[in-house]
Amino acid sequence: MVNESSPHETGEPQYFVMACDAVSPATTVRLRTDWPGMPWITGAIITADVPNPVVYEVDADYPGELLAMYDKAIPILRDDLLETLRSAGVDNLQTFPAVVLDAGGKQRNDYKAVNIVGLVSAADAEQSTFMEPAIDFLGADFDSLVIDEAQTGGALLFRLAEAPNAIVAHRSVRERVEGAIRGMSFYGPGQWAG
Repeated sequence: MVNESSPHETGEPQYFVMACDAVSPATTVRLRTDWPGMPWITGAIITADVPNPVVYEVDADYPGELLAMYDKAIPILRDDLLETLRSAGVDNLQTFPAVVLDAGGKQRNDYKAVNIVGLVSAADAEQSTFMEPAIDFLGADFDSLVIDEAQTGGALLFRLAEAPNAIVAHRSVRERVEGAIRGMSFYGPGQWAG
Protein backbone atom coordinates (compact mmCIF):
# COMPACT_ATOMS: atom_id res chain seq x y z
CA MET A 1 0.00 0.00 0.00
CA VAL A 2 1.12 3.56 -0.63
CA ASN A 3 0.66 6.51 1.71
CA GLU A 4 -1.27 9.30 -0.01
CA SER A 5 -0.05 12.22 2.15
CA SER A 6 2.56 14.63 0.87
CA PRO A 7 6.08 13.74 2.10
CA HIS A 8 6.64 17.20 3.54
CA GLU A 9 3.12 17.89 4.85
CA THR A 10 4.14 18.00 8.51
CA GLY A 11 7.68 19.33 8.13
CA GLU A 12 8.87 16.36 10.20
CA PRO A 13 10.62 13.28 8.80
CA GLN A 14 8.27 10.83 7.17
CA TYR A 15 10.70 7.91 6.74
CA PHE A 16 12.81 5.95 9.21
CA VAL A 17 15.08 2.91 9.09
CA MET A 18 13.34 0.17 11.10
CA ALA A 19 15.40 -2.21 13.25
CA CYS A 20 14.91 -4.45 16.25
CA ASP A 21 17.84 -3.65 18.50
CA ALA A 22 16.41 -2.11 21.66
CA VAL A 23 16.33 -5.22 23.88
CA SER A 24 19.15 -6.25 26.19
CA PRO A 25 20.07 -8.95 26.74
CA ALA A 26 18.83 -10.36 23.46
CA THR A 27 19.63 -13.72 21.97
CA THR A 28 20.76 -14.24 18.42
CA VAL A 29 19.53 -16.91 16.04
CA ARG A 30 21.22 -18.95 13.32
CA LEU A 31 19.67 -20.21 10.12
CA ARG A 32 19.65 -24.02 10.02
CA THR A 33 17.78 -24.38 6.74
CA ASP A 34 19.87 -24.70 3.60
CA TRP A 35 18.94 -22.04 1.08
CA PRO A 36 20.76 -22.24 -2.25
CA GLY A 37 18.68 -19.50 -3.84
CA MET A 38 19.11 -15.76 -4.17
CA PRO A 39 19.36 -13.58 -1.07
CA TRP A 40 16.14 -12.23 0.39
CA ILE A 41 17.32 -8.61 0.34
CA THR A 42 16.93 -8.10 -3.41
CA GLY A 43 13.30 -6.98 -3.19
CA ALA A 44 12.35 -9.55 -5.84
CA ILE A 45 9.35 -11.84 -5.45
CA ILE A 46 10.51 -15.31 -4.44
CA THR A 47 9.29 -17.89 -6.93
CA ALA A 48 11.56 -20.79 -5.91
CA ASP A 49 10.31 -23.43 -3.50
CA VAL A 50 11.01 -22.29 0.05
CA PRO A 51 11.64 -25.03 2.64
CA ASN A 52 8.60 -25.59 4.85
CA PRO A 53 9.34 -24.58 7.52
CA VAL A 54 12.40 -22.36 7.45
CA VAL A 55 14.30 -23.37 10.60
CA TYR A 56 16.34 -21.16 12.89
CA GLU A 57 17.97 -22.05 16.19
CA VAL A 58 18.77 -19.90 19.18
CA ASP A 59 22.48 -19.30 19.67
CA ALA A 60 23.18 -20.79 23.13
CA ASP A 61 26.29 -18.60 23.43
CA TYR A 62 24.07 -15.49 23.56
CA PRO A 63 21.27 -16.08 26.07
CA GLY A 64 18.51 -13.51 26.31
CA GLU A 65 15.14 -12.52 24.92
CA LEU A 66 14.05 -13.50 21.43
CA LEU A 67 13.53 -10.40 19.30
CA ALA A 68 10.46 -9.62 17.21
CA MET A 69 12.60 -9.35 14.06
CA TYR A 70 15.86 -10.82 12.83
CA ASP A 71 17.01 -9.43 9.51
CA LYS A 72 19.25 -12.31 8.54
CA ALA A 73 19.89 -14.08 5.21
CA ILE A 74 16.26 -15.15 5.44
CA PRO A 75 14.59 -12.57 7.70
CA ILE A 76 12.09 -13.74 10.31
CA LEU A 77 9.41 -11.66 11.99
CA ARG A 78 7.24 -12.61 14.93
CA ASP A 79 3.52 -12.92 14.17
CA ASP A 80 2.49 -9.93 16.32
CA LEU A 81 4.89 -7.66 14.43
CA LEU A 82 3.58 -8.95 11.10
CA GLU A 83 0.01 -8.31 12.20
CA THR A 84 0.90 -4.79 13.31
CA LEU A 85 2.60 -4.05 9.98
CA ARG A 86 -0.42 -5.35 8.08
CA SER A 87 -2.79 -3.30 10.23
CA ALA A 88 -0.71 -0.25 9.24
CA GLY A 89 -1.43 -1.03 5.58
CA VAL A 90 1.82 -2.80 4.64
CA ASP A 91 0.93 -5.23 1.84
CA ASN A 92 4.25 -6.06 0.17
CA LEU A 93 5.33 -8.97 2.38
CA GLN A 94 5.73 -12.57 1.25
CA THR A 95 5.55 -14.87 4.26
CA PHE A 96 6.52 -18.49 4.74
CA PRO A 97 6.24 -20.84 7.75
CA ALA A 98 9.21 -20.73 10.13
CA VAL A 99 10.22 -22.22 13.45
CA VAL A 100 12.81 -21.19 16.01
CA LEU A 101 14.38 -23.94 18.10
CA ASP A 102 15.54 -23.09 21.61
CA ALA A 103 18.60 -24.64 23.23
CA GLY A 104 16.51 -27.61 24.39
CA GLY A 105 15.04 -28.23 20.94
CA LYS A 106 11.59 -26.81 21.81
CA GLN A 107 9.92 -25.13 18.83
CA ARG A 108 8.59 -21.59 18.65
CA ASN A 109 6.00 -21.43 15.87
CA ASP A 110 5.09 -17.75 16.16
CA TYR A 111 7.55 -16.53 13.49
CA LYS A 112 7.39 -16.30 9.71
CA ALA A 113 10.16 -16.07 7.15
CA VAL A 114 9.53 -12.76 5.40
CA ASN A 115 10.49 -11.33 2.04
CA ILE A 116 9.98 -7.57 1.71
CA VAL A 117 9.04 -7.09 -1.94
CA GLY A 118 10.37 -3.98 -3.62
CA LEU A 119 13.54 -1.91 -3.60
CA VAL A 120 13.23 1.86 -3.65
CA SER A 121 16.09 4.14 -4.62
CA ALA A 122 15.58 6.95 -2.13
CA ALA A 123 18.90 7.77 -0.45
CA ASP A 124 19.74 11.47 -0.57
CA ALA A 125 23.27 11.43 -2.02
CA GLU A 126 24.00 15.03 -1.05
CA GLN A 127 22.77 14.84 2.56
CA SER A 128 23.99 11.32 3.40
CA THR A 129 27.60 10.54 4.32
CA PHE A 130 29.42 7.34 3.44
CA MET A 131 31.90 5.08 5.22
CA GLU A 132 33.26 4.00 1.84
CA PRO A 133 32.46 5.11 -1.68
CA ALA A 134 29.99 2.88 -3.48
CA ILE A 135 30.09 1.72 -7.07
CA ASP A 136 27.23 3.43 -8.90
CA PHE A 137 25.82 4.42 -5.47
CA LEU A 138 24.54 0.85 -4.95
CA GLY A 139 25.58 -1.34 -2.03
CA ALA A 140 26.71 1.77 -0.18
CA ASP A 141 28.04 1.72 3.38
CA PHE A 142 26.44 4.71 5.03
CA ASP A 143 27.90 6.54 7.98
CA SER A 144 24.80 8.74 8.08
CA LEU A 145 21.75 8.00 5.90
CA VAL A 146 19.18 10.59 4.86
CA ILE A 147 16.12 9.52 2.88
CA ASP A 148 14.99 11.67 -0.05
CA GLU A 149 11.29 11.51 0.74
CA ALA A 150 10.29 12.78 -2.70
CA GLN A 151 11.73 9.54 -4.18
CA THR A 152 9.77 7.07 -2.03
CA GLY A 153 6.55 7.12 -4.02
CA GLY A 154 4.71 7.10 -0.70
CA ALA A 155 5.65 3.46 -0.02
CA LEU A 156 4.91 2.29 3.52
CA LEU A 157 7.72 -0.26 3.90
CA PHE A 158 10.61 -1.09 1.58
CA ARG A 159 14.25 -2.04 1.32
CA LEU A 160 16.52 0.81 0.27
CA ALA A 161 18.04 0.09 -3.15
CA GLU A 162 21.32 1.81 -2.25
CA ALA A 163 21.71 -0.30 0.92
CA PRO A 164 19.24 -3.23 0.84
CA ASN A 165 20.05 -4.13 4.45
CA ALA A 166 18.08 -0.98 5.43
CA ILE A 167 14.36 -1.57 5.95
CA VAL A 168 12.64 1.79 5.61
CA ALA A 169 9.24 2.48 7.18
CA HIS A 170 6.83 5.38 6.78
CA ARG A 171 5.91 7.44 9.85
CA SER A 172 2.41 5.88 9.90
CA VAL A 173 3.99 2.42 10.22
CA ARG A 174 6.32 3.65 12.95
CA GLU A 175 3.36 5.04 14.87
CA ARG A 176 1.61 1.65 14.78
CA VAL A 177 4.68 -0.37 15.74
CA GLU A 178 6.18 1.86 18.47
CA GLY A 179 4.78 0.94 21.84
CA ALA A 180 3.06 -2.15 20.41
CA ILE A 181 6.18 -4.26 19.77
CA ARG A 182 8.99 -4.34 22.32
CA GLY A 183 12.49 -3.71 21.05
CA MET A 184 11.71 -1.95 17.78
CA SER A 185 13.81 1.11 16.85
CA PHE A 186 13.29 3.74 14.17
CA TYR A 187 16.23 5.82 12.96
CA GLY A 188 15.54 9.23 11.44
CA PRO A 189 17.60 11.38 9.08
CA GLY A 190 21.32 11.00 9.74
CA GLN A 191 20.85 8.50 12.61
CA TRP A 192 21.37 5.19 10.80
CA ALA A 193 24.70 3.76 9.68
CA GLY A 194 25.16 0.52 7.84
